[in-house]
Amino acid sequence: MSTDAARLAGPRFRQAGKARRIGRLGGALALWLILATIALSTLYPLFFLVATALRTTQDYRLSPAGIPHELTLDNIHLAFSEVEIGKLALNSLMVVVPAVIIVTVFACLAAYALVHFRFPLRRSALVVVVALMALPPAVVLIPIFKVVLEAGLLNNRLGLILVYSALNLPFSIFLMASFMRSVPDELLNAARIDGAGPLRTLWSVVIPLVRPGLLTLVTLNFLFMWNEFLYALVILQKETNRTIMVGIAQFQSHWEKNLGVVSAGLLLSMIPPLLIFLFFQRDLARGLTSGAVK
Repeated sequence: MSTDAARLAGPRFRQAGKARRIGRLGGALALWLILATIALSTLYPLFFLVATALRTTQDYRLSPAGIPHELTLDNIHLAFSEVEIGKLALNSLMVVVPAVIIVTVFACLAAYALVHFRFPLRRSALVVVVALMALPPAVVLIPIFKVVLEAGLLNNRLGLILVYSALNLPFSIFLMASFMRSVPDELLNAARIDGAGPLRTLWSVVIPLVRPGLLTLVTLNFLFMWNEFLYALVILQKETNRTIMVGIAQFQSHWEKNLGVVSAGLLLSMIPPLLIFLFFQRDLARGLTSGAVK
């Protein structure tokens, strides 16, 4: 009986194993299809932007969502000559780069003090930082505009630099504090024993250990400030000071019948953030992963 039972059980086990393999294969195929669909839905807008920027107006009218048949660089040439995309990008860089530097310096100093120094109301300061993160930038637009106007910084790049720095400082402090908590106190004590002051300890010990988080902070702030529109529109009202996002938005109505020029301007505006991301992508991934488990 045992031999007969084993003979009958063998095919059943093989069938069950085959069914499990088919089930796993079907699950993997379904997951692959879902991920492929998400990837295509993410990549198609980029393909549409590039294709529209490099095709003629007639070709776009024949097949707006299809593959271009006639490629041209006239739209990019018009973006430089008519939209002045190079000047707009320079205006943005003159605001974004100083603001990123200011935010990074003050965020490192504040986070270092809040994490590794002991002083009254330290925890309350951290609560205030987190509370400021929850404040929508649009809510404080009118008070900030009034302060900028009374300070005589309207239509002045310095006014927008200070506004960007203030708006991004709470998140920057919170992010750097989360990374600086991972620095062992033993290393800081060893640096103090060797005679290093607070600033020297921060520069020589803490900053090298939190480098992924620091580069993550720089990348995220650069992307936010480069793409910011509302405050740039309100504070820099002169045509000569317009940032790239404001300039493209204002020229869009002028070139609405020629979507290729607008697409070329948007495509060129993506180059600086894309270069920053590609240059720091390894540290950015490491920093985001480290921040997720703290």
